[in-house]
Amino acid sequence: MLKLFRSVIRLEWRQSALYSTFRPAEFHFETSDGESGTLIHRFSRHIALTKRDFTDPTRFNFKYSSFYPVYRPDQFLEQLSAISSHDMGKLISMTSDFRGKADVRMYTDVVNALDEECETRVDRAEFRELVGMMHGFMYLLPNKITKLKTYRKAMPRLVEMLGRNVNRKDFMTVLFFLGLWKKNAAGSRLMEQFVGEYLGEFLNDEMEQMDFVILANALYKTSVRIKDEQFRNRLAEEIAKFEDTDMALFITLVKCARMNRIHSDRIVDKLRNVLQSQSEALDFRGLTHLFAYVADNLIKDDQLTNLFLEECRKHLEAEILTQPEENGLLPQNFRAKDLATFLWSCSTLSIALEDLELDANELKEVIFRKVENGEYRYIPDTLVDTCLSLWMMCHPSVDLMSTIFGDRQMTQNFMKDRAKIESRRDLLLACAEIERPEAFKIISKLPRVRAFQLDRPAPDYLVKSRRQLQRVVSCLQSLKDKLPISEIELNLPIRALNIAGLLVRMENDEVVNLDVLDRAYCLTDKQTPSGLMLLKQRLLNKAGVETHLINCLQMETDDEMIQTLAAIIQRSVKAHATRETRKAG
Repeated sequence: MLKLFRSVIRLEWRQSALYSTFRPAEFHFETSDGESGTLIHRFSRHIALTKRDFTDPTRFNFKYSSFYPVYRPDQFLEQLSAISSHDMGKLISMTSDFRGKADVRMYTDVVNALDEECETRVDRAEFRELVGMMHGFMYLLPNKITKLKTYRKAMPRLVEMLGRNVNRKDFMTVLFFLGLWKKNAAGSRLMEQFVGEYLGEFLNDEMEQMDFVILANALYKTSVRIKDEQFRNRLAEEIAKFEDTDMALFITLVKCARMNRIHSDRIVDKLRNVLQSQSEALDFRGLTHLFAYVADNLIKDDQLTNLFLEECRKHLEAEILTQPEENGLLPQNFRAKDLATFLWSCSTLSIALEDLELDANELKEVIFRKVENGEYRYIPDTLVDTCLSLWMMCHPSVDLMSTIFGDRQMTQNFMKDRAKIESRRDLLLACAEIERPEAFKIISKLPRVRAFQLDRPAPDYLVKSRRQLQRVVSCLQSLKDKLPISEIELNLPIRALNIAGLLVRMENDEVVNLDVLDRAYCLTDKQTPSGLMLLKQRLLNKAGVETHLINCLQMETDDEMIQTLAAIIQRSVKAHATRETRKAG
């Protein structure tokens, strides 16, 4: 009878292995290196159970030797059912000792057994028991905790149980664990619901700096924006008065401010002070996050920009001189996505590659080296962004495009993440179609996107939020009585370059193309177009379209704008007439 029972257990174990959370390959090269990993561990220690909870043997009713070492996974799973939920967190944390003594396959089976057992207990576990399990898994699998079936089932349960006895410590505990659930729609919705219900109660003067940083990090990771003015003011205040030596905390606050689109002169001044006095504490990864705040807010500040470029140049020069690592490990302080973020910031702020005082070919060599190391293999969108940023900075690379569209694995990953990167991929293809048509002969099966169509209508969503564009349309309507204007259209001439423009049709069938320079596409000096607007102008010129840029930020009255528009249209009509006369002559 006992043999039959064990046979059934083994059969059930083999069947459950087919649906296991982890596979052995996932544990072969696991690392916890990098700034974010260190920061998460610091947050974890801040909200963790006290040391006494995990060291006092009188509080746990089992021995390590009763479970480890494991010789048969099915027997181990059978033993787990005998341990109490109160003790489960301690057993999970003890598994880290067993890890170094077991082969990868056995360790994987143990982790899957723990996950399976804990998942079955979520519905009947108490709040403290669930939190103990989460702390145990955080200690054991800091980089993989969100993949656990237990985690995904426990988080809604913890949010629900918190409502029965709301207190600050439990709020911070749930907030921390929920903030680990990044890049997941369910996690974002749950976080939005959670902070919407409890943030107002705990966001006050009693919330210390570390708690607030944990809050900011959780919101950033789950992509939840907060419109509450109290939170936004507190975030700007925490950044402006930041005095801690740990720059990782400062960077976390700035990333949250960037995501929430908080523009503050106090934040800009703080960035300047940090670069002038604490730049040595920032690696390339941290610098790119801070620089991205400047780019997102389209801040035109030459002194601040030069400080960033000077510091980033040092890291770029060092990377150019760096030889590939023999051990094959990827660097964590100069990642492919950090380079992409830096180049995106430069291109957005209309900074030329020459301003970096670096050789363009040497920079491309760094990118190709990362391609060879496989750093872009599973994040093709990062390589697309890098190539597109170089294109915006007037350094297009057909070789990089060949890498993107010629790699079968990358192409497959495009399909997996299609919604996210399709627009940027199409813009890159549009740029090539207009400026580098030879790329379609060099790269086989490179898809065409019908890049240029002057009368392509602009969708409504690109027009609704642009008041200055609508203002120009209104002024043009008022000119119909004075000028031979037959029709005014909102157009999108470049595929995937989502800046709506204006196409003015005259009665003689001539067309005048206009673009509107407003706050969305102009730097804060009110005269420098953003990198995307400059790219549009360049592509239209290459396509043979004469375009006129209307700077609405320097025209306070409609009368002034009407006069400017009338002058532009009259000059364009006159120039067209002159050209026609010359052709006829």
